Amino acid sequence: MGQLGQWMSGMKGAIALPTDPIDALDIPSIGVVLPVRNEVTTLPKLLDDLAAQTLLPREVLIVNDASDDGTPNAVSERGPWPFTVRLIDNPSQGKKAGLSAGIAALNTHWAVGVDADTRLDTNALEAIGQHLAQRGEGIEMALLPLRIANASSGTPHSLFACLQALDFAAMQGWAISAVRRGKPAMASGGGWVWRRDAFPHDRLRPEIPSGDDVFSLAALLEDGKASRVDWIGDPRAMVSAAAMPDILSLLDQRIRWGTKATQYPKVLKEASRVAWTIALLNLAGVLLLILNPWMGLLFWSIKSSADMAYTHRVGQAFGLLPDSTFKALGTLLILAFVHPFFIATTLLLMPFRNAQWKGRSAT
Repeated sequence: MGQLGQWMSGMKGAIALPTDPIDALDIPSIGVVLPVRNEVTTLPKLLDDLAAQTLLPREVLIVNDASDDGTPNAVSERGPWPFTVRLIDNPSQGKKAGLSAGIAALNTHWAVGVDADTRLDTNALEAIGQHLAQRGEGIEMALLPLRIANASSGTPHSLFACLQALDFAAMQGWAISAVRRGKPAMASGGGWVWRRDAFPHDRLRPEIPSGDDVFSLAALLEDGKASRVDWIGDPRAMVSAAAMPDILSLLDQRIRWGTKATQYPKVLKEASRVAWTIALLNLAGVLLLILNPWMGLLFWSIKSSADMAYTHRVGQAFGLLPDSTFKALGTLLILAFVHPFFIATTLLLMPFRNAQWKGRSAT
């Protein structure tokens, strides 16, 4: 309970408009790196979002990883774009290699990394640029607010998407709290910013299929640079990622994340501790409910109340809760009920299911 209280405190004011806007002339050059594989339907939407920015990127570098659905053609056919677009090939090398190649090839001071299936508000790059103009001299990496939603604003369209969004926001909440306390422990490659010449190209652990986000963060921590990791809490910089379409896809996503967590270096021990504590606590609660229903009900009543209060805080911060108080409370209650069983199912399936991502094994 004390841990939840710390996270709630860390989220206070974490997502808020800045009070001191920075003149555009002070904003450093920004490029966007997009490692892609089979994104013919999603990439054009993101490029449209980038073309509508109040602060345009100097260049967008798309790293194509053996797409066979016409992704490169979708880029050229929708142009011309109001910024330089470069397309380079990274055949069958994976996201880590693509991200590294893209950042190395940029001609800008800063690299913004988002996934190709995300959406951005029209003021996103301006908000990022203003933050970098004000604080960029003291940082090498910054995390962006990232949420699960169908668009750059508004609540998720379905109950299933909303449950995913709230669960993900709860994970984001403790990561944000850690960065704001000067002890970063988690990052998400779905929305982040890197000083181009500081990216740790040779420390991404290529033998592990995923984890460009956490292993690059770990490189900074291993070098004693935790203070050079920042948080951009401007809501205009919000990145919205699509929800998983069905329960099997969602389970595979969480299995991939769980598999990655088993490989975290020692410097990310806080992230490992939190991940496994939450997982094992939920699993233990499910077992207690089976073995001693009354004690199990008492346990879940206390735990669920605390979880709902925390999830309500992060859900409000990320703009995910329905406007209706009744619907918001109902959504939180449903999440509190199904989440333990979902976590337990994920843990039980991890040793047996080889989760796939874009046609490749994630383990």
